[in-house]
Amino acid sequence: MTKKKEDPLSLSLEAPVPEIYMPRLQLFIRLLLGALVALYINYSPIPPLVLSVNQVNLLFVSYYAFHLFWWWYYKKFGANIILFRLGGWVDILGASIGAVSDPFIIPPMLLLFLIAVLGNGIQHGLYFFVESMIGSLILVGAILVIHGSLLGVWPPYPLYFYVFLIVVGVSYSYLLVRRIEMMRVDAIRISEYDSLTGLRNRRSFLKAAEYLLLLNERSYISPVLVFADLDNFKTVNDQFGHDMGDKVLRHFSDIAQSSFRKSDILARYGGDEFVMLLTNTSLETAESAAQRLRKEFGAWAANNGFRTGVSFGLAVVPKGKNNLDDILRQADAALYDAKPKECEISKASAPSRIPDKMRG
Repeated sequence: MTKKKEDPLSLSLEAPVPEIYMPRLQLFIRLLLGALVALYINYSPIPPLVLSVNQVNLLFVSYYAFHLFWWWYYKKFGANIILFRLGGWVDILGASIGAVSDPFIIPPMLLLFLIAVLGNGIQHGLYFFVESMIGSLILVGAILVIHGSLLGVWPPYPLYFYVFLIVVGVSYSYLLVRRIEMMRVDAIRISEYDSLTGLRNRRSFLKAAEYLLLLNERSYISPVLVFADLDNFKTVNDQFGHDMGDKVLRHFSDIAQSSFRKSDILARYGGDEFVMLLTNTSLETAESAAQRLRKEFGAWAANNGFRTGVSFGLAVVPKGKNNLDDILRQADAALYDAKPKECEISKASAPSRIPDKMRG
């Protein structure tokens, strides 16, 4: 199986939530700017262009409603990269409404684009920074053309030079920030990802899992923790050498990544042990995914002459239970319960429950 090549900046998009993200402050800034724009349009001595005052007010009420819904969704279900991007584009759309309605030759509302690009780009990553910057520049150009056509007066010559300088300055800033971001991502890859398999390491898994467990109460379905251990792996190393042992570990990791979703957290926990935290997944679905992984890896190992397989221990994370150590112990106990009895998968949904045994 060929391992898919990752973009060096993709790690920052796959994180559960950007570390710099400040949702409460961002909501406050959005509502504050929305109120200021509404006051500016309503009390302007000159009526707005293109749209009437009532139409502008209706659009900004919709802007408020969207971001309040966004905040409710974030508090209830947690971070979502799609909502991050959608919220950013709603900000740019709001800036467009304000700027195109601004009746002055040099519309002060154009500054809203700069706030939207920087505010969302810095918090949500370089991809959105570039995406929003390009979109904003196109919209600013269109708005200046609309203004000139409707007013019959084009902005003074220096304004175009200012716009050009802003474009150069923002582009140069992007290149510098991109370089810093790539260095940061390289540092993250080295410190938080296993160099052999490309999966998260133990430290990175614990950090990400603790965050997701805090969102456990907001999910309709409890997460499932899966512990995996390669059977007879020492024999593979002894018989074929460590290079072939590394090949087995890499191939198991590749199959595991294709068997689970991108939203799930996969990690090499140590040696031949792997751990997965599956979000919004029932125990039956997790068990089915583990069975597919076991069968595919077992078939590959047999075809290549390796006498190895994989055993699993599964544990459902109960609502309100955020102690990761306890949950890991449950899954680990289920794993060890499976191995002596030659069971491939064992489940533990609560500390007091005797794990069910199942032969694949």
